[in-house]
Amino acid sequence: MCTLQRLEQWISVLERAAVVVSFAGLMLLGLLQIILRNVFASGLFGADEILRHLVLWVGFLGASLATREQRHLRIDILSRMLPSKYQLWLDAGTHLLALAGCVMLAQAAWAFVREEWMAETVLTAGIAAWIVQSIIPLGFGLMACRFALHLVNVRSQVTRKLT
Repeated sequence: MCTLQRLEQWISVLERAAVVVSFAGLMLLGLLQIILRNVFASGLFGADEILRHLVLWVGFLGASLATREQRHLRIDILSRMLPSKYQLWLDAGTHLLALAGCVMLAQAAWAFVREEWMAETVLTAGIAAWIVQSIIPLGFGLMACRFALHLVNVRSQVTRKLT
């Protein structure tokens, strides 16, 4: 498990770097577009499309990082209603459902990206659409892996409590 945790930490470092680069690019390109449009009555060709895809990258990588730290969206009404002795079981169920949902969404996103690849769709900036859209299945896949790791951690906590 130690190797798996190190790999997950390494992936987290790469994700954080990608979020910083994507967000910086998003802000700089957006600012440049605003200045060019308002001051020079022009703009960069394809910049709006690139900005939309950068939002996708920041969103999916941020969601994966939030999942890593268990700071993703959650409805915790059951955790407030149930006694604390059922909390681990509730966490396990939540992680299992989230894992299943992310796996299904990753498969659907992969089919979408594969179709874009086969159609050879090109964005206005000259970039193959499947390359920038690959963050969708990748993001759902990373979140699925993180939910699986959380599930393993809950299992080990339950095992420790039972022994």
